[in-house]
Amino acid sequence: MTRFLTPQELLQIAQTLPGDPACLDLGILDAVCARVQAHYMGRDVYASDWLKAAAMLETIALHEPLEAKNEFFAWLVAEAFLNTNGIVLHYEPEEALALVMRAKHKGARVQEIAAQLRSWSTS
Repeated sequence: MTRFLTPQELLQIAQTLPGDPACLDLGILDAVCARVQAHYMGRDVYASDWLKAAAMLETIALHEPLEAKNEFFAWLVAEAFLNTNGIVLHYEPEEALALVMRAKHKGARVQEIAAQLRSWSTS
């Protein structure tokens, strides 16, 4: 069973960022958490934990809820979600940043992000 992160946990992750950037829009944090729990016709919209993590990453990268460090925040949230659900990633930091930047500039969508996350998974 998937364990979902709460908006409060996302704020705690944000507080670990260098400079502790302020959250400019708490509604986006709620949206991040709600998006990955969405159901349609009795099924999860994001059927795997990789898809859920990818949707979180994409939402944060595109909508930038913090005053700064949103790219780093997007990555940390996705990784924290996967770690919370028993999935460990092994990756190069430059590759992770490149993935977030592609999401931010709409060069990578949820399915592509999820596929990359899964390829870095050891669990």
